[in-house]
Amino acid sequence: MKILNLILTFLPIISTYYLFAAMLNTAFSQEHFQLSLPAGAKSRIGKGEIHQLKYFPNSKRIAVATSIGIWVYDIKTGDALDLLTGHTSPVKSMAFSPDGETIVTGSENGTIILWETNSGKHKATLKGHKDHVETVVFSPSGKMLASCNVSSKVFIWDLTSGEVKHTIQSDAYTIFAVVFSPDEKVLKTIGDWGDNEFYIEYWDVQTGESIKDVLLDDEDYTVASLSPDGKTLACAGDSPLQFWNIETTEQLSIDTESEGQFDYLEFSTDGSHLVAADAWDNLSLWQVSPMQHLKNLAHGEDYNSIAYAPDGKTVASGNNKGSVKIWDVTTGELTQTISGHPSKQMHTAAFSTDSSTVTIGTKSELQIWNWQSGELDKTIPEPRCDVYSVAYSQDKNFIATGGSSKKARIWYAHTGRFLGSFVGHKDNIYAVDFSPDGRLLATGGGQKRPRPELKNGSNRDNSVCLWDIRKGELYLIGERLAAFTEHTDWINAVAFSPDGKTLASGSQDKTIQLWDVKSFKHLRTLAGHEDGVNAIAFSPDGKTLASGSTDGTILLWDYNIGELIIPPIAVTGQVTSLRYSPDGSFLACSTYSDHVVHVLDAKTGEKLHAYTGHTGRINAVVFSPDGKTLASVSNDCTVLMWDIQNIIPKMRNTYNGN
Repeated sequence: MKILNLILTFLPIISTYYLFAAMLNTAFSQEHFQLSLPAGAKSRIGKGEIHQLKYFPNSKRIAVATSIGIWVYDIKTGDALDLLTGHTSPVKSMAFSPDGETIVTGSENGTIILWETNSGKHKATLKGHKDHVETVVFSPSGKMLASCNVSSKVFIWDLTSGEVKHTIQSDAYTIFAVVFSPDEKVLKTIGDWGDNEFYIEYWDVQTGESIKDVLLDDEDYTVASLSPDGKTLACAGDSPLQFWNIETTEQLSIDTESEGQFDYLEFSTDGSHLVAADAWDNLSLWQVSPMQHLKNLAHGEDYNSIAYAPDGKTVASGNNKGSVKIWDVTTGELTQTISGHPSKQMHTAAFSTDSSTVTIGTKSELQIWNWQSGELDKTIPEPRCDVYSVAYSQDKNFIATGGSSKKARIWYAHTGRFLGSFVGHKDNIYAVDFSPDGRLLATGGGQKRPRPELKNGSNRDNSVCLWDIRKGELYLIGERLAAFTEHTDWINAVAFSPDGKTLASGSQDKTIQLWDVKSFKHLRTLAGHEDGVNAIAFSPDGKTLASGSTDGTILLWDYNIGELIIPPIAVTGQVTSLRYSPDGSFLACSTYSDHVVHVLDAKTGEKLHAYTGHTGRINAVVFSPDGKTLASVSNDCTVLMWDIQNIIPKMRNTYNGN
């Protein structure tokens, strides 16, 4: 009885503790959706594609260079601790200074940033490269930095002044490794010169002049890594894994038993061990001297980066499925998995009609997110298909998709259950849209690259199709009601007017076509753009049709008479997406040439606001039906949710001249 009383006494306390712990863990696990958001954003979906991994000097944290910045994770818990943003393009390379107090990162647009290791504070930005910075290396004293881009141009930086000491142009097609000599007088670059020639180039650090070139081997290597002391080189390619003494240029050992073709190599800090990832999806551990394969840590993953912890206890691997995994070197066991970094470009998105979820179209799948909580509700596989277009039915029960499968498909939104395909297109489907009453589906597409069997692009499928949806029946897939063939090139966009009476389509043939939905009669052609029409949108009141083009303009049409309402609106480049806000006050658009979401006055075309924060091209913009949120879908593998409500008063004041 006493035991029972004790249980009853402490049970509420225990329950409360575990409930609090669960809530705390859940809240923390979702914090990454809020980390380092750009101004005006309230949430983020996706963490960006993994490009490189580096352990912090204490081996307790790991830095993950991605397409949107540098994520910092706790190795033990897997929690996201920070996101360093400042680069405006994907981060390709990283290195820690010898004293461990600075981390340097190089990006795709050529910029280099130095950060304080512990605080993540921005210290300096180095500009000079015009191309991807693939390698960054500190000198032993930490006073100089060598950086190399994809064009094999090497900069030697004086970090005290932030100036370039010398610019070196290597003869290598690809530079795999760069290292300073211990006395910092010589810089060595190691790379492939082509024609099965693998050279070490020696450069005078004080003058930038070439000292000599030494042929290391007459093999075609595709990957190489230097030991931290700069003395041992590991390299592989079509040839087996092997180790070389860089000081004497002698081959130390070679493995003739492995199946070959390694993609990534990384030494332990003391140079005694090596972790390797190969084309056969093996992650393996090697002893350097004497050379010996010790164990396979994993198999079956498409690796894109690896790292060895400074304390030698763990190794990390990144894969294209979006996970960073931590492995115990001694036991070979997986100790931690950090997810959320899939290498999937996001093509399109659509909000449910109640604004609660957003569905994203990517390569081979649909992702349905509760974006306010940051939770992925469900993933719907679309095998062997890039999903280019997504639409919700007005009753939010159904999702339509179009893509490279050449089929439009219908899914039950609540469960993700596949309901059927509309078959008839011969080429990719780039656009789908439900009629307002949900009884029709419009699809459009074509082939952007002529198929070899078609001469001069003839007989390409540039049709807009109208399909019957059997409302209230078990089987929703109905017949094709019409195929409109007025376009002469592929279709990028289709849209129903708000009253459902008119269907519009925009095409690469520079025109917009309009049809009567009831009679299937062609109404008119709108011709005004000088290049392909990539996006169209009806105003909510149904009076205006907006179109965006590769020619860098947005046109506002009175589509009932086929005339422009105002002169063309010039934007910053090729329009990739265009949407009206639900109240019709604003137009949001994205362009090919920048990573910015532009908000315009829907009547005058005046530029009212610009959202910046993406590091890749924006493929789609879409307003939530409640008008509170604007989503932007980017090639940087993320979707940003922008808080429209906070800027609406400001935009209206700007428009009114206040």
